[in-house]
Amino acid sequence: MIELNIVTGVAGAGKSSTLYYFEEAGYYVTDNVPFDAVPSLFNAYKKHPKKYAKVALAVSLDIALKVYQLAKNCGDFNVKFIGLDCSKQELLSRFRLSRKVHPNQGNGLSLEKAIDLDNEMIAKIRIHFTIYFDTTKLTKNEFRRRLISTAMSGHGNKFLVTFVSFGYKKMVPQDIETVFDVRLLPNPYWEPKLRDLTGLDKEIQDYVLKSPVTKEFLSHVTSYLDYYLPELEKSEREHVVIGIACSGGQHRSVAVAEYLKKYYRKKFTTEVIHKDLPK
Repeated sequence: MIELNIVTGVAGAGKSSTLYYFEEAGYYVTDNVPFDAVPSLFNAYKKHPKKYAKVALAVSLDIALKVYQLAKNCGDFNVKFIGLDCSKQELLSRFRLSRKVHPNQGNGLSLEKAIDLDNEMIAKIRIHFTIYFDTTKLTKNEFRRRLISTAMSGHGNKFLVTFVSFGYKKMVPQDIETVFDVRLLPNPYWEPKLRDLTGLDKEIQDYVLKSPVTKEFLSHVTSYLDYYLPELEKSEREHVVIGIACSGGQHRSVAVAEYLKKYYRKKFTTEVIHKDLPK
């Protein structure tokens, strides 16, 4: 069966980089195909299954869902639907620094309104994505690694669960689907000897995780995730991002995210990202 990755997203979120990484991995890459040409393209893939065994097809947001549904109905493809998103503030910065023109600006829109239009379109189809990336704070290396682990064949078939720790004082990552608020747990910040440490340090992990409050809290969290994660995997999802939030993103959320990564690594492919740890 042909492996078909359909890539779409808001302008500026990293579609060009995504296609480059696919091409680097040996995929046949096609970009910016109008919908009327898609059926012929799919027929070409099917006629030459060896040549087009692994394909990445990038399409615009306005036709992405129709292309995905057409591919699913063909029955000849193992389809992944990849959505790329990014915060408005970051996109404004990227376009202004690069001095590139947003595609929607050709219709007479300002940059802000052009970005808003993309955001409206991706919000309507987000529920259909099998893989979704918020590239706002991802480095190129982080993004490449996550793309390889979720979308590319030959890199394991386990469902990927990403636990993201962050602080509510900062921005909430857009790709998080479920958030567990750990601010009710004991806070090491109020212990002078622990304040400058992080949830990666054993002292913080012991302080947070050995608390009876934390043990009770984690029993409920894992009970929910024990149901939720397998159900997502059954629904053909490839990846999910679970948020763990505290006030500053340095102590409690980091310790809990590390614990959950280890707890679920025998069942799924797990990784952890600490958004707000001091660099």
